[in-house]
Amino acid sequence: MKKIALALGAAMVLAGSAQAGPACEYLRNYVALQSQSGAELQMQDQDGACRVQNAQWSTGASSMLLAFDELVLRDEGLAAFSDQQEIPQSMELTVSGIYVLTGLLPGQDYVMRLQAKPMDFSLKYKWDSASAQLYLEQARLRSQSLRELRIQAQFEIESAAGRGLGVDELEQAQLKSLSLYLDNQNLFQSMVMPALVMNMSMYEDPRPGIEKALLAARTAVQLMPDSVADRGSRDALLAFIAQLPAPDGRLALDIKMDPPWSAALLESGMSVDQARKLMSGLSLQARYATGQVPSTYIWLRDQLRDGLRLLSLRKAVASH
Repeated sequence: MKKIALALGAAMVLAGSAQAGPACEYLRNYVALQSQSGAELQMQDQDGACRVQNAQWSTGASSMLLAFDELVLRDEGLAAFSDQQEIPQSMELTVSGIYVLTGLLPGQDYVMRLQAKPMDFSLKYKWDSASAQLYLEQARLRSQSLRELRIQAQFEIESAAGRGLGVDELEQAQLKSLSLYLDNQNLFQSMVMPALVMNMSMYEDPRPGIEKALLAARTAVQLMPDSVADRGSRDALLAFIAQLPAPDGRLALDIKMDPPWSAALLESGMSVDQARKLMSGLSLQARYATGQVPSTYIWLRDQLRDGLRLLSLRKAVASH
């Protein structure tokens, strides 16, 4: 009887691994996740998604680890993924309770866990090879201490039309539209400014360079014609720039580019004539609000968003 029970248990384990969904297969084969406890990593197929709890991922930078409470990766878009592809053609990912660990010092990691102010991150994108359009439907980073950064964008990649999207093609992406929402409390100061200063020089006072950049930004906004941004949008941008590098407000920005902006051109720099051409096809709307938002409103807003996201997931499951 004992042998029969062991055989049945082994068969159930084998059947479960054979029936693993595409999201769990992708995480198992292409993402180096580890259990935080040191035990075997547990993945659960649930409602058309793969769920991983209390795991960590190596950032590739020194020994630093990104630990998280829960990761949910949807199956959709991953069923056709293979070794011949560099990146999935679509993805919907949610990670909650993210914090950083050293990966080397158990005592320091213990303290970092106690002091952590976890963040949540979500990503959803889709590549349409027929139209050569890459839709970044949402990239969102939020926490109670940093508030929220949310981005939506549309890219055109003509060189990849009619086929799968690879890493090299991403370098040829042209930005067609961008929507950005920043509800800043400490996010800009904690993430954007340190990265900016590190790119300048850690051995020199960065303030003169930052002031020069802010002056150039103010001048560019003041010179925008009404065809690019109306008076209200210009005032909103100027109010935001006036608070940099430590803004305390909520910026909503919607931009459309015609012609699209080339990522390679923006990185390598451009001539005055090229800049004027890009600006001539720019359409921009901006809003900026300052003042504290009641914590009750923030809680209700987050609960409503989570409820709507859960409802959309249930509808997606029901449709399948």
